[in-house]
Amino acid sequence: DFLFYLIFCNSSFSSLSSLRVRTFPKDSALLGRDTVRALMYYALKVWSDIAPLNFHEVAGSDADIQIDFTKADHDDGYPFDGPGGTVAHAFFPGERFTAGDTHFDDDEAWTFRSPDSHGMDLFAVAVHEFGHAIGLVHTSAMESIMRPYYQGPVGDPLKYDLPYEDKVRVWQLYGTREYLSPVYMYAPDRCTSHFDAVAQIRGEAFFFKGKYFWRLTRERHLVSLRPAQIHRFWRGLPPNLDSVDAVYERPGDHKIVFFKGLKYWVFKDNNVEEGYPRPISDFGLPSDGVDAAFVWLHNDKTYFFKDNQYWRYDDHLRRMDLGYPKDSTLWKGLPTHLDDAMRWSDGDILTWSSQKQFRQPSRIPALVSTVTGRDTNLCHCRSRVILCFFLVLYAL
Repeated sequence: DFLFYLIFCNSSFSSLSSLRVRTFPKDSALLGRDTVRALMYYALKVWSDIAPLNFHEVAGSDADIQIDFTKADHDDGYPFDGPGGTVAHAFFPGERFTAGDTHFDDDEAWTFRSPDSHGMDLFAVAVHEFGHAIGLVHTSAMESIMRPYYQGPVGDPLKYDLPYEDKVRVWQLYGTREYLSPVYMYAPDRCTSHFDAVAQIRGEAFFFKGKYFWRLTRERHLVSLRPAQIHRFWRGLPPNLDSVDAVYERPGDHKIVFFKGLKYWVFKDNNVEEGYPRPISDFGLPSDGVDAAFVWLHNDKTYFFKDNQYWRYDDHLRRMDLGYPKDSTLWKGLPTHLDDAMRWSDGDILTWSSQKQFRQPSRIPALVSTVTGRDTNLCHCRSRVILCFFLVLYAL
């Protein structure tokens, strides 16, 4: 595999606008200077087309993004390793003089529109590295240009469109261009009322409301004040989906299950599996849907709640446990009706009902604590909101 490398400078995002190709590939017969400059411009344009970023080429030495084709030790503390291995690296934006600079290993065979599979496609690698230069880190999302390994050419620079996962991540850093903003005009307010569903996915918390969701990192940071559209992130959900009822990450294979009404979908990463949606009767669940779902670390079973009843499901055996449904009052301290539920990384179960949140310790079924909200800067809300309850509880 060919590896991309990013270099952290400073986590503050400065305004990068000018670029300069300072040195060029040694084999100019394969890739001329004008072609290289054009590819650099269009690779940056991929990002500036969707975010309030503007780039222009300059001739002087004070460009924000200095682009070099170099090899081995090139005086930045991060030497290249010859053909293969690390093919390029970029510095994050910040206050250091190297912020935004992007280096390509000149020991690689750089190509563009090559008729065979040999060489590294310069445009594809440049799009990836400039993603780092504006502040994006690697991701494991299957279709993302920001995966840590080279995936081959991405096509015509004039027609290339970033995967939605990458668009969302750059919007979360910089916002959208004005002509893209109307998508948020009708987005719900995260600071009022309740969420439709909450879930822990890959160690992060996801809060769903209407057609949108917010994402909370393991470090309790709200990734963006702007919500992302559910159906655009999880490809395979219908565009007219107005909300979701429950979401959980399946134990064992870590696939993600969405419920809405009488249907459910199963996703691997953010791509729907073949054959979905399917009826929730597959689970043996009631015909009127579910209110909440979570996996309990205590027994690795999935719990579904609807009105004043709950069910226990074995995802490994793909069957409902015998003796269910049961009365939800068996969970002492919980309200008779739950809006949402999720398991957090410490194993405890967090449940929501109206304007209160409840915490269920991972191994003590009878003990439930109630916490009401309080203002916190992490929520970026002026009022007491449900998302704040979660953040406060995380520290308990």
